[in-house]
Amino acid sequence: MRETSMVLDKSAPSDPARRSWTPLVLVIVACGAAAFVPSLLPNLFYVHIANLTLLSGIFALSLWIIYSVGQLSLGHAAFAGLGAYISALLALRLGVPPLLSLVISGLATATSAALLGAVILRLRGVYFVLVTFLFGQIFTLVALNWSDVTNGANGLISIPPMALFGLSFASRSSFFYFAFAMFILVLLLTWALNRSMFGRAFHSIQQNIDLAESCGIDTSRFQIVAFAIGSGIAGVGGAMMAHYIRYISPDTFTFQNSVAFITMIVVGGRSLYWGALVGALFLTPLPELLRDFAGMQHILYGAVMIVVLRFLPGGLISLASLVKPNRG
Repeated sequence: MRETSMVLDKSAPSDPARRSWTPLVLVIVACGAAAFVPSLLPNLFYVHIANLTLLSGIFALSLWIIYSVGQLSLGHAAFAGLGAYISALLALRLGVPPLLSLVISGLATATSAALLGAVILRLRGVYFVLVTFLFGQIFTLVALNWSDVTNGANGLISIPPMALFGLSFASRSSFFYFAFAMFILVLLLTWALNRSMFGRAFHSIQQNIDLAESCGIDTSRFQIVAFAIGSGIAGVGGAMMAHYIRYISPDTFTFQNSVAFITMIVVGGRSLYWGALVGALFLTPLPELLRDFAGMQHILYGAVMIVVLRFLPGGLISLASLVKPNRG
Protein backbone atom coordinates (compact mmCIF):
# COMPACT_ATOMS: atom_id res chain seq x y z
CA MET A 1 0.00 0.00 0.00
CA ARG A 2 2.87 2.34 0.70
CA GLU A 3 4.27 1.78 -2.77
CA THR A 4 0.84 2.43 -4.26
CA SER A 5 0.50 5.77 -2.53
CA MET A 6 3.99 6.71 -3.68
CA VAL A 7 3.06 6.02 -7.30
CA LEU A 8 -0.16 7.97 -6.98
CA ASP A 9 1.65 10.93 -5.49
CA LYS A 10 4.41 10.92 -8.09
CA SER A 11 1.93 10.67 -10.94
CA ALA A 12 0.13 13.83 -9.91
CA PRO A 13 1.13 16.87 -11.94
CA SER A 14 3.53 19.16 -10.12
CA ASP A 15 2.06 22.35 -11.54
CA PRO A 16 1.04 24.51 -8.54
CA ALA A 17 -1.85 25.92 -10.56
CA ARG A 18 -3.48 22.50 -10.47
CA ARG A 19 -3.60 22.62 -6.70
CA SER A 20 -4.95 26.15 -6.58
CA TRP A 21 -8.51 27.36 -6.60
CA THR A 22 -8.07 29.14 -9.93
CA PRO A 23 -10.53 26.85 -11.80
CA LEU A 24 -13.27 27.62 -9.28
CA VAL A 25 -12.66 31.33 -9.62
CA LEU A 26 -12.90 31.02 -13.40
CA VAL A 27 -16.14 29.08 -13.04
CA ILE A 28 -17.66 31.83 -10.88
CA VAL A 29 -16.64 34.48 -13.40
CA ALA A 30 -18.02 32.37 -16.26
CA CYS A 31 -21.34 31.96 -14.45
CA GLY A 32 -21.65 35.70 -14.09
CA ALA A 33 -20.82 36.30 -17.74
CA ALA A 34 -23.14 33.51 -18.97
CA ALA A 35 -26.19 35.35 -17.67
CA PHE A 36 -25.77 37.94 -20.45
CA VAL A 37 -24.78 35.64 -23.34
CA PRO A 38 -28.21 35.04 -24.95
CA SER A 39 -29.03 38.74 -24.92
CA LEU A 40 -25.63 39.75 -26.34
CA LEU A 41 -25.64 37.33 -29.27
CA PRO A 42 -26.95 38.76 -32.58
CA ASN A 43 -29.75 36.23 -33.12
CA LEU A 44 -31.09 32.83 -32.09
CA PHE A 45 -28.83 31.05 -34.58
CA TYR A 46 -25.79 32.05 -32.55
CA VAL A 47 -27.58 30.99 -29.37
CA HIS A 48 -28.08 27.60 -31.01
CA ILE A 49 -24.35 27.41 -31.77
CA ALA A 50 -23.61 28.30 -28.14
CA ASN A 51 -25.91 25.48 -26.99
CA LEU A 52 -24.19 22.98 -29.28
CA THR A 53 -20.82 24.15 -28.00
CA LEU A 54 -21.87 23.50 -24.40
CA LEU A 55 -23.12 20.03 -25.33
CA SER A 56 -19.88 19.34 -27.21
CA GLY A 57 -17.95 20.41 -24.13
CA ILE A 58 -19.87 17.84 -22.06
CA PHE A 59 -19.14 15.10 -24.60
CA ALA A 60 -15.46 16.05 -24.84
CA LEU A 61 -15.02 16.09 -21.07
CA SER A 62 -16.71 12.72 -20.73
CA LEU A 63 -14.39 11.19 -23.32
CA TRP A 64 -11.35 12.80 -21.65
CA ILE A 65 -12.19 10.93 -18.43
CA ILE A 66 -11.90 7.66 -20.35
CA TYR A 67 -8.72 8.87 -22.04
CA SER A 68 -7.22 9.67 -18.62
CA VAL A 69 -6.85 5.92 -17.99
CA GLY A 70 -5.07 5.41 -21.29
CA GLN A 71 -8.05 4.21 -23.34
CA LEU A 72 -9.63 5.78 -26.41
CA SER A 73 -13.20 4.91 -27.35
CA LEU A 74 -14.49 5.03 -30.92
CA GLY A 75 -17.96 4.14 -29.67
CA HIS A 76 -18.47 7.13 -27.42
CA ALA A 77 -21.30 8.48 -29.57
CA ALA A 78 -23.13 5.17 -29.09
CA PHE A 79 -23.36 5.79 -25.33
CA ALA A 80 -24.63 9.30 -26.03
CA GLY A 81 -27.22 7.79 -28.37
CA LEU A 82 -28.17 5.16 -25.80
CA GLY A 83 -28.82 7.86 -23.22
CA ALA A 84 -30.81 9.86 -25.77
CA TYR A 85 -33.07 6.95 -26.69
CA ILE A 86 -33.62 5.90 -23.07
CA SER A 87 -34.60 9.40 -21.98
CA ALA A 88 -36.76 10.03 -25.04
CA LEU A 89 -38.60 6.70 -24.72
CA LEU A 90 -39.22 7.19 -21.02
CA ALA A 91 -40.67 10.63 -21.66
CA LEU A 92 -42.72 9.64 -24.73
CA ARG A 93 -43.99 6.18 -23.79
CA LEU A 94 -44.20 6.33 -19.99
CA GLY A 95 -44.66 10.05 -19.38
CA VAL A 96 -41.60 10.27 -17.13
CA PRO A 97 -40.64 13.91 -16.43
CA PRO A 98 -37.67 14.90 -18.65
CA LEU A 99 -35.41 15.72 -15.72
CA LEU A 100 -36.02 12.32 -14.11
CA SER A 101 -35.55 10.55 -17.45
CA LEU A 102 -32.27 12.44 -17.81
CA VAL A 103 -31.02 11.03 -14.51
CA ILE A 104 -32.23 7.51 -15.33
CA SER A 105 -30.57 7.59 -18.74
CA GLY A 106 -27.26 8.60 -17.18
CA LEU A 107 -27.40 5.82 -14.59
CA ALA A 108 -28.51 3.24 -17.16
CA THR A 109 -25.74 4.23 -19.57
CA ALA A 110 -23.12 4.13 -16.84
CA THR A 111 -24.32 0.68 -15.75
CA SER A 112 -24.23 -0.59 -19.34
CA ALA A 113 -20.72 0.80 -19.77
CA ALA A 114 -19.55 -0.85 -16.54
CA LEU A 115 -20.88 -4.23 -17.68
CA LEU A 116 -19.33 -3.84 -21.12
CA GLY A 117 -16.10 -2.46 -19.68
CA ALA A 118 -15.69 -5.46 -17.40
CA VAL A 119 -15.24 -7.49 -20.59
CA ILE A 120 -13.56 -5.25 -23.15
CA LEU A 121 -11.23 -3.33 -20.83
CA ARG A 122 -9.11 -6.45 -20.63
CA LEU A 123 -8.03 -5.42 -24.12
CA ARG A 124 -5.42 -2.74 -24.65
CA GLY A 125 -4.36 -0.41 -27.40
CA VAL A 126 -5.79 -0.89 -30.88
CA TYR A 127 -7.85 -3.94 -29.82
CA PHE A 128 -9.88 -1.87 -27.37
CA VAL A 129 -10.37 0.83 -30.00
CA LEU A 130 -11.62 -1.70 -32.56
CA VAL A 131 -14.07 -3.27 -30.11
CA THR A 132 -15.54 0.13 -29.18
CA PHE A 133 -15.87 0.90 -32.89
CA LEU A 134 -17.77 -2.37 -33.30
CA PHE A 135 -20.03 -1.51 -30.36
CA GLY A 136 -20.87 1.81 -32.01
CA GLN A 137 -21.81 0.09 -35.27
CA ILE A 138 -23.95 -2.47 -33.42
CA PHE A 139 -25.81 0.33 -31.63
CA THR A 140 -26.58 2.05 -34.94
CA LEU A 141 -27.87 -1.20 -36.47
CA VAL A 142 -30.06 -1.95 -33.44
CA ALA A 143 -31.52 1.56 -33.47
CA LEU A 144 -32.17 1.24 -37.18
CA ASN A 145 -33.77 -2.22 -37.16
CA TRP A 146 -35.60 -2.36 -33.81
CA SER A 147 -38.39 -0.26 -35.29
CA ASP A 148 -41.02 -1.33 -32.76
CA VAL A 149 -39.10 0.55 -30.09
CA THR A 150 -36.91 3.12 -31.86
CA ASN A 151 -39.21 3.77 -34.85
CA GLY A 152 -36.32 2.79 -37.10
CA ALA A 153 -34.92 5.26 -39.61
CA ASN A 154 -37.84 7.64 -38.99
CA GLY A 155 -36.60 8.24 -35.46
CA LEU A 156 -38.49 9.62 -32.48
CA ILE A 157 -40.26 12.95 -32.88
CA SER A 158 -42.03 15.41 -30.59
CA ILE A 159 -39.78 14.58 -27.64
CA PRO A 160 -40.85 16.73 -24.66
CA PRO A 161 -38.56 19.69 -23.93
CA MET A 162 -36.48 19.79 -20.80
CA ALA A 163 -38.36 21.12 -17.78
CA LEU A 164 -37.49 21.72 -14.14
CA PHE A 165 -40.09 22.32 -11.43
CA GLY A 166 -42.61 23.59 -13.97
CA LEU A 167 -40.07 25.79 -15.75
CA SER A 168 -39.75 24.82 -19.43
CA PHE A 169 -36.51 25.07 -21.39
CA ALA A 170 -38.15 24.71 -24.79
CA SER A 171 -36.68 27.86 -26.34
CA ARG A 172 -33.06 28.12 -27.40
CA SER A 173 -32.37 31.00 -25.03
CA SER A 174 -33.83 29.26 -21.99
CA PHE A 175 -32.10 25.97 -22.84
CA PHE A 176 -28.78 27.81 -22.86
CA TYR A 177 -29.02 28.36 -19.10
CA PHE A 178 -29.89 24.72 -18.46
CA ALA A 179 -27.08 23.50 -20.72
CA PHE A 180 -24.63 25.89 -19.09
CA ALA A 181 -25.61 24.70 -15.60
CA MET A 182 -25.12 21.06 -16.63
CA PHE A 183 -21.84 21.92 -18.30
CA ILE A 184 -20.57 23.55 -15.10
CA LEU A 185 -21.64 20.49 -13.07
CA VAL A 186 -19.71 18.19 -15.41
CA LEU A 187 -16.71 20.50 -15.33
CA LEU A 188 -16.67 20.59 -11.53
CA LEU A 189 -17.08 16.81 -11.40
CA THR A 190 -14.12 16.37 -13.75
CA TRP A 191 -12.06 18.85 -11.74
CA ALA A 192 -12.86 17.12 -8.44
CA LEU A 193 -12.25 13.68 -9.95
CA ASN A 194 -8.91 14.83 -11.34
CA ARG A 195 -7.78 16.05 -7.91
CA SER A 196 -8.97 12.97 -6.04
CA MET A 197 -7.34 9.62 -5.37
CA PHE A 198 -9.15 8.32 -8.45
CA GLY A 199 -7.59 11.01 -10.60
CA ARG A 200 -4.10 10.19 -9.37
CA ALA A 201 -4.73 6.51 -10.05
CA PHE A 202 -6.06 7.32 -13.51
CA HIS A 203 -2.91 9.28 -14.37
CA SER A 204 -0.69 6.51 -13.04
CA ILE A 205 -2.45 3.98 -15.25
CA GLN A 206 -2.23 6.26 -18.26
CA GLN A 207 1.50 6.83 -17.81
CA ASN A 208 2.52 3.21 -17.19
CA ILE A 209 -0.13 0.58 -16.58
CA ASP A 210 2.41 -2.19 -15.92
CA LEU A 211 4.18 -0.13 -13.26
CA ALA A 212 0.84 0.79 -11.69
CA GLU A 213 -0.13 -2.89 -11.50
CA SER A 214 3.22 -3.85 -10.00
CA CYS A 215 2.65 -1.28 -7.24
CA GLY A 216 -0.68 -2.78 -6.26
CA ILE A 217 -3.13 -0.54 -8.11
CA ASP A 218 -6.22 -2.42 -9.26
CA THR A 219 -6.03 -1.11 -12.82
CA SER A 220 -9.08 -3.04 -14.04
CA ARG A 221 -11.31 -1.53 -11.37
CA PHE A 222 -10.13 2.02 -12.00
CA GLN A 223 -10.51 1.64 -15.77
CA ILE A 224 -14.06 0.34 -15.36
CA VAL A 225 -14.87 3.28 -13.05
CA ALA A 226 -13.50 5.79 -15.57
CA PHE A 227 -15.30 4.09 -18.46
CA ALA A 228 -18.59 4.05 -16.55
CA ILE A 229 -18.34 7.69 -15.43
CA GLY A 230 -17.33 8.96 -18.85
CA SER A 231 -20.01 6.96 -20.66
CA GLY A 232 -22.66 7.93 -18.10
CA ILE A 233 -21.91 11.61 -18.65
CA ALA A 234 -22.10 11.03 -22.40
CA GLY A 235 -25.51 9.44 -21.87
CA VAL A 236 -26.69 12.51 -20.00
CA GLY A 237 -25.37 14.74 -22.78
CA GLY A 238 -27.18 12.63 -25.37
CA ALA A 239 -30.41 12.88 -23.40
CA MET A 240 -30.00 16.65 -23.23
CA MET A 241 -29.52 16.74 -26.99
CA ALA A 242 -32.70 14.69 -27.51
CA HIS A 243 -34.80 17.03 -25.38
CA TYR A 244 -33.24 20.07 -27.05
CA ILE A 245 -33.68 19.22 -30.73
CA ARG A 246 -36.76 17.10 -29.83
CA TYR A 247 -35.91 14.52 -32.47
CA ILE A 248 -33.43 11.68 -32.65
CA SER A 249 -32.69 8.97 -35.19
CA PRO A 250 -29.92 6.41 -35.81
CA ASP A 251 -28.10 9.17 -37.73
CA THR A 252 -28.02 11.53 -34.75
CA PHE A 253 -25.12 9.79 -33.00
CA THR A 254 -22.73 8.04 -35.39
CA PHE A 255 -19.09 7.09 -35.78
CA GLN A 256 -18.39 10.57 -37.16
CA ASN A 257 -19.52 12.06 -33.86
CA SER A 258 -17.10 9.84 -31.95
CA VAL A 259 -14.27 10.99 -34.23
CA ALA A 260 -15.33 14.60 -33.68
CA PHE A 261 -15.12 14.17 -29.88
CA ILE A 262 -11.63 12.66 -30.19
CA THR A 263 -10.58 15.49 -32.48
CA MET A 264 -11.69 18.03 -29.88
CA ILE A 265 -9.43 16.43 -27.29
CA VAL A 266 -6.45 16.20 -29.63
CA VAL A 267 -6.76 19.73 -31.02
CA GLY A 268 -7.50 21.27 -27.64
CA GLY A 269 -4.79 19.33 -25.79
CA ARG A 270 -4.81 15.84 -24.34
CA SER A 271 -2.72 16.49 -21.24
CA LEU A 272 -5.38 18.42 -19.28
CA TYR A 273 -9.15 18.34 -19.16
CA TRP A 274 -9.11 22.03 -20.07
CA GLY A 275 -7.88 20.92 -23.48
CA ALA A 276 -11.19 19.15 -24.12
CA LEU A 277 -13.05 22.37 -23.38
CA VAL A 278 -10.81 24.46 -25.61
CA GLY A 279 -11.17 21.93 -28.42
CA ALA A 280 -14.96 21.97 -28.16
CA LEU A 281 -15.03 25.76 -28.01
CA PHE A 282 -12.78 26.00 -31.08
CA LEU A 283 -14.13 23.23 -33.33
CA THR A 284 -17.90 23.37 -32.72
CA PRO A 285 -18.52 26.86 -34.17
CA LEU A 286 -15.72 26.59 -36.76
CA PRO A 287 -17.82 24.97 -39.54
CA GLU A 288 -20.44 27.69 -39.16
CA LEU A 289 -17.81 30.41 -39.34
CA LEU A 290 -16.55 28.88 -42.58
CA ARG A 291 -20.03 28.47 -44.08
CA ASP A 292 -19.58 31.54 -46.33
CA PHE A 293 -16.76 29.78 -48.19
CA ALA A 294 -19.21 27.32 -49.79
CA GLY A 295 -17.26 24.48 -51.44
CA MET A 296 -14.06 25.38 -49.61
CA GLN A 297 -15.61 24.85 -46.17
CA HIS A 298 -14.36 21.32 -45.53
CA ILE A 299 -10.97 22.04 -47.08
CA LEU A 300 -10.44 25.07 -44.85
CA TYR A 301 -11.68 23.12 -41.81
CA GLY A 302 -9.11 20.39 -42.47
CA ALA A 303 -6.39 22.94 -43.18
CA VAL A 304 -7.01 24.70 -39.86
CA MET A 305 -6.73 21.42 -37.94
CA ILE A 306 -3.54 20.45 -39.79
CA VAL A 307 -1.94 23.80 -38.97
CA VAL A 308 -2.89 23.48 -35.30
CA LEU A 309 -1.55 19.93 -35.01
CA ARG A 310 1.61 20.78 -36.97
CA PHE A 311 2.68 23.82 -34.99
CA LEU A 312 0.96 23.00 -31.67
CA PRO A 313 1.45 19.25 -31.10
CA GLY A 314 0.42 19.78 -27.48
CA GLY A 315 -2.89 21.28 -28.59
CA LEU A 316 -4.26 24.78 -28.29
CA ILE A 317 -3.66 24.84 -24.54
CA SER A 318 0.09 24.77 -25.26
CA LEU A 319 -0.25 28.36 -26.47
CA ALA A 320 -0.19 29.36 -22.81
CA SER A 321 3.35 28.03 -22.44
CA LEU A 322 4.47 29.88 -25.57
CA VAL A 323 3.27 33.26 -24.35
CA LYS A 324 4.34 32.61 -20.74
CA PRO A 325 7.43 34.66 -19.88
CA ASN A 326 10.61 32.66 -19.43
CA ARG A 327 11.77 32.85 -15.81
CA GLY A 328 15.07 31.16 -16.51
